[in-house]
Amino acid sequence: MTDANELQINELIETYMNNMQIKSTLIDTNVLIGEWGRATGKTTFMASRMKRVVDDMPGELSFLVHKSYVSLMSNVVPALRAEFTKPVGEKKEPWMVEGEDFVVGTADIPKHFTQPRYPVSYPKHSWIFSNGSNLQLVASDQPDSVAGRSGVHAFIEEMKHNKGEKVKSRLFPALRGADAAARVSPYYQGITGISDTARVDLGEDNWFEEYEKNMHEDVIEEIFSAAKHVNDNMLVLLNAEMKLNKEKDLFKRDKLRATIKKKKHILQIWDPILRDMKMNSTYYLRGSSFANKDFLGEKFFQTQLDTLSIEEFLVSICALRRRQVKNMFFAGFKKSIHCFSDSYIYNSILKFNLKDTFKLDAQYLKHFDPNKPLDIGYDPGNFQSFVVGQENRRTNEFRVLKEFFCWEPKNQGDLAMEFFDFFGAHFKNKKINLYYDRAGNKKKVEEDKLTTDARLLKRELEAYGFKVKLMNEKQRTIFLYEHYKLLGIILAEKLRSVIKLRICENQCPNLISSIFVSPLLKVDGKIDLDKSSEVKLDWKYQAGLSTQIPSALMYLIFGKYHKVLPNVIKKAPLLLENTIS
Repeated sequence: MTDANELQINELIETYMNNMQIKSTLIDTNVLIGEWGRATGKTTFMASRMKRVVDDMPGELSFLVHKSYVSLMSNVVPALRAEFTKPVGEKKEPWMVEGEDFVVGTADIPKHFTQPRYPVSYPKHSWIFSNGSNLQLVASDQPDSVAGRSGVHAFIEEMKHNKGEKVKSRLFPALRGADAAARVSPYYQGITGISDTARVDLGEDNWFEEYEKNMHEDVIEEIFSAAKHVNDNMLVLLNAEMKLNKEKDLFKRDKLRATIKKKKHILQIWDPILRDMKMNSTYYLRGSSFANKDFLGEKFFQTQLDTLSIEEFLVSICALRRRQVKNMFFAGFKKSIHCFSDSYIYNSILKFNLKDTFKLDAQYLKHFDPNKPLDIGYDPGNFQSFVVGQENRRTNEFRVLKEFFCWEPKNQGDLAMEFFDFFGAHFKNKKINLYYDRAGNKKKVEEDKLTTDARLLKRELEAYGFKVKLMNEKQRTIFLYEHYKLLGIILAEKLRSVIKLRICENQCPNLISSIFVSPLLKVDGKIDLDKSSEVKLDWKYQAGLSTQIPSALMYLIFGKYHKVLPNVIKKAPLLLENTIS
């Protein structure tokens, strides 16, 4: 016969965890930051941490943060839902059941759910658990979405893609409101963040690295020791309770009860101590993909080493930090000035429910004018790419709205299809100005091939009803030093008459990252662009790490604004000298 106060535990689930997952689960401090390499179980880390926070502060509001709502809706939430509902244990039953344990994107809360302490402001973009805990989606490019809200915890996905300044100034001050029960939780006003190592050399934000300085190794060692002690006693307690539920022998039952009483006493002493230690601590866990080597196997690392550049391997796999390169071909390019993140028309996007299938296309681009022509810069070859932009004469800006790329066996037809899929139904003007390569180091046979490729792209685009004009027909040869000088003038923004270049962070991530790794090369005093990355890298890594897509942008910018160059030479020769010094 079982006492009324004895727990009914039927199964302890065994699951694999790598060393970083074990440490983060045991130490589990108020601020928990993971800078982990590729394929280390970051989604599992986030989901398990989320479950612990949710269970410890029932009824409270937390924030699930990413760079944009588009990423949250299309990537983050689906991945976490899959993690929460994955089959576990011998019976392969879901870890949590949607509709019973949580609901996503609905105002219809099941009757057996505890009501959240505060009304859910954005049910379409909220995740509600059965104990009333709820997550509100927050985009760091829309930080005002937390205005007036009081949350207890922030979960930040892919921290390197978030702008640290906005997260710290807008989001963290909203971690303030809770009832008395939540204020004693070790997770109250805490942060959970996960990210790959930021590549500062690609323009990624490493703001989260500062939390590493807040970690005190001696305190973390004490927490780990105490947490291991508590965990071991908890495991003995749970096993004893499971056996007690099944045991018939009275003598053995009394012995199990004594063990349970002893372990509960130990936990009553140590649990409050451990919670207090965690509440005031930061744990920054940095690790490489090798932490998961037992699960991934040797072949994974060999494949990565064979296909990645050594720089990318050291960052993505080994979690080694790189700093920004010097002597960029795009001299003066600054992400804070020349890029924009207010990419989307959120009034339309936020009408979608998290349960809906959301497909992003041109109708949601804030800076796209469907009634004006589009300009395309095209870089043909075995790896093909083009960038799409529009000029706004009222603001004197040229905005690069979208990037496209492919490699063999895909070709112009595939690029045209992707362009139509994104812009086609919403591009009313239909007129396209196409700029392509007229570099000075090409032989005639190569120039003929480039012109042929451009005409093939024109034909494929026109098959979808667009009107394409080749803008480089009979144009003279353009030399790389001319590109360099013109880019220097435009990026400097010292003359009001010169157009301002702005690139979309959300839709052109590879263009931006590859600009940062497009090196300036001086050969015998002549300006050149080091294109060795186009030979060294495997096709699938060239988009964000080679000079391919930046070349497409160069052809577009020079084709549209080359007339600026001679005027500036006459008016401001010193400016030109500065751009090539």
